[in-house]
Amino acid sequence: MAEDKRIGIAMDFSKSSKAALKWTINNLADKGDTFCIIHVKNYDSRHQLWAQSGSRKNYTIV
Repeated sequence: MAEDKRIGIAMDFSKSSKAALKWTINNLADKGDTFCIIHVKNYDSRHQLWAQSGSRKNYTIV
């Protein structure tokens, strides 16, 4: 018997990432495998910061 796998998948809960999760379960997963689902949330922190200050300049942090 094969060793149980650990399968990680990142999702943003769009239609395509849900389809990718379903494909992964149907094609890669076996009984006893462990899934680690990582939720990727789109967050534009740069926009949030400048929205409060009113600044419209683009800054690059090096």
